[in-house]
Amino acid sequence: MRKHLRSFSFILLSLFFVAFPMSAFSEASPAEALAEAQKQHDEWGFPHRDGIVLVLSGGGTKGLAHIGVLEILERENIPIAAIVGTSMGAVIGGIYASGYSAAEMKEIISDLDMMEIISNRSSAEAADINYNKPPSSGSAIFNVFMDEKKKPRSNRGMLRAKGLYSFLNEMTARVTVTDFNLLPIPFAAMATDLETGESVVLRDGNLASALRASLSIPGIFEPWEMNGRLFVDGGLRANLPVLEAKRLFPGHPVVAVNLSPENITKRRDSLRSMVEVMAQTIEILMVHQVRVNAAAADLVISPKVKDFGILQSDGYDQIIARGVEAAEPMVEQLRDISCPPGQPFCEFRHIDPPSSVKPLVTEIRFEGVPESIAKVLHSNYDHWIGGPLDMEKVADAVKALSVGDDFASVEGRAQTLTEETAAVVFSIERPPKYEFGLGGYVSNLYPDSWISLSAQARDIFFEGDVGSAEYRFGSRWGAMLRYFTPKTRHDTQFGVVLSAREEGYVPGNAAPFELERYSGRIAWYKDIGRKARIGLGYAVERIEYDQDGTLDGPYINFTFNNLDDPILPTKGLSVNSDIWFPNGETTVTHTRFHAYLPIWQTWNVVLSGGLKTGDVDDPAYAATLGTNEELFSLAAHPLVGDQAYWIHLGA
Repeated sequence: MRKHLRSFSFILLSLFFVAFPMSAFSEASPAEALAEAQKQHDEWGFPHRDGIVLVLSGGGTKGLAHIGVLEILERENIPIAAIVGTSMGAVIGGIYASGYSAAEMKEIISDLDMMEIISNRSSAEAADINYNKPPSSGSAIFNVFMDEKKKPRSNRGMLRAKGLYSFLNEMTARVTVTDFNLLPIPFAAMATDLETGESVVLRDGNLASALRASLSIPGIFEPWEMNGRLFVDGGLRANLPVLEAKRLFPGHPVVAVNLSPENITKRRDSLRSMVEVMAQTIEILMVHQVRVNAAAADLVISPKVKDFGILQSDGYDQIIARGVEAAEPMVEQLRDISCPPGQPFCEFRHIDPPSSVKPLVTEIRFEGVPESIAKVLHSNYDHWIGGPLDMEKVADAVKALSVGDDFASVEGRAQTLTEETAAVVFSIERPPKYEFGLGGYVSNLYPDSWISLSAQARDIFFEGDVGSAEYRFGSRWGAMLRYFTPKTRHDTQFGVVLSAREEGYVPGNAAPFELERYSGRIAWYKDIGRKARIGLGYAVERIEYDQDGTLDGPYINFTFNNLDDPILPTKGLSVNSDIWFPNGETTVTHTRFHAYLPIWQTWNVVLSGGLKTGDVDDPAYAATLGTNEELFSLAAHPLVGDQAYWIHLGA
């Protein structure tokens, strides 16, 4: 129904151009006027000369106030000729320009925790307690990386934010064009070239990648590579790009939404974290260029969001409401500058470009990985060839590839080959060949604490393999070696784990004990579709304490995961289960699960828990409750037995 109304609106608009030609068409024939209107419609979504250019500034999660401003513009039918955004303003503007309404965006945001998305700290998947997956890159607190030429580098940002790009890619999956002028609303994002310091306008390419580049807040997010250039946050050079918007879209009134406070002074006691210091430093660097650009705008809307942080995990509805409150008093001014007398076209909202037949996928490419790895990936996605381009499937693939530890980042995009065909291109960044890490653990709940030194190497014997070594020292020592072969085309791989550690507990229902455990395991792993994985192998352990002994036997690991989202799931189940059959002894098992059950539209019940089985008569193999955060109340004095069960309930 909405498309029919839009088509009808366009017909009326075209007829008006024929019957009542404007000054630009005063000397044109009706046919020429209609052709010009169609041309502008095809390029801009509606006649280029109508509407405001909306400039949205950066500001982290404060930028959610832009949604409130868009809500008012929609309600008042204020036409938008184009959007230019920086950082979070680019994210909100780019998603809106791709065809979302303010109400849709508000609904999506209300269900999100942005901090979970950018940090990847969500514990959606059941923990890999016994190391049945390859080691993760960058998992230590402090990391030093080296490439093949042994050139060292450290983390270029606190957060890699793989989940952020996956989220942006999913939100923009409806976009099939690479020219941002051909979006339902023409759009441009601002970024800063980290190498040259140049302010760069991003107007084509992969939309999600452009948004991620614009949002690369220095020191917080890793810089983003796009088109061979390394980008950081556009706000460093153009946080309120009014002058750039006037250059890109001349002849339009510019409405700027400015989130930067006029007075940037802050009390010392409010600068309590590294993030707050970074945010204030950026404000100081930007204040002059923001004031210059604000003065050049035809109208400035300034939501009062100073009391919110640039990285918040809640209060989103309040931030959006501040945008509504700021735009509401300016409705008459918005009407005056967007709808000059005698131009009734302001009654129409923007019109989506005419729908076109989806091109056929004739090629799939994987860039940034060796040929052997590309062949394995091709085997998973070659069935797309010959079918229509589906950017939602591309977004799902990016998410699936990003969740694993094989790749540091994954970008998926469509590349037009002909009018009827397209290629799907995945640009992949692999983890560095070598990395060294410093980590540790300390808690006021558990008695043990340690510092760890770790090292990883990739492509040791084969392209795509990985090995790691780790040593822990502190209240108890520990060491581990791991090696995993690359996955084959049949989704199989081998893994070897060798470990040694000191253990000791003061159980609440048994005598204290101390022991040393030395173990080794080799296993063959097979992915079963996209949701399950099985490992079959053999394990041996030697225990040294009052009664030394060595046990060995078959080993099985099974994982299942059908969560609807790897970062912020709303439904599904994740299970990780280990079973060891030591010869002539009691079977030792350890199973953990997370279940997400949708109850109401915006509420989920989260069940997590597990099961352990063992032998209470042998302290080394007793089932324990409280040693691995099963129940925090038992951390200091865990319970031991033949079986242990626990369950957590949350919402």
